Amino acid sequence: MTLRRPRAARLRYLMTDRPAFRKLGIIAGRWRDHAERRRDYLAELHRSGRWKRYYDEEAIIAQIREAAEICDRWKMILKQHRRLQLEPDAPAINRDAA
Repeated sequence: MTLRRPRAARLRYLMTDRPAFRKLGIIAGRWRDHAERRRDYLAELHRSGRWKRYYDEEAIIAQIREAAEICDRWKMILKQHRRLQLEPDAPAINRDAA
């Protein structure tokens, strides 16, 4: 069964107006902040040279890249969430971002 366009737009608006959707922005912001702290910690670990105690060079570089990718994903999720809050008729969140 497919939804007609006006009904689908109305349902999407209702879904973006719910408290759970609003709370998603807060939770996503916290995860983004956590990911950025992890990225900054790994970068500082590399700059200071302490990484040699815990990682070989390939492993620390891989960890820093992974942390940067995760930060970018959370930024994309937050950007889409904010867009949906401002434009209730916009398409749903891109689930491939996460």
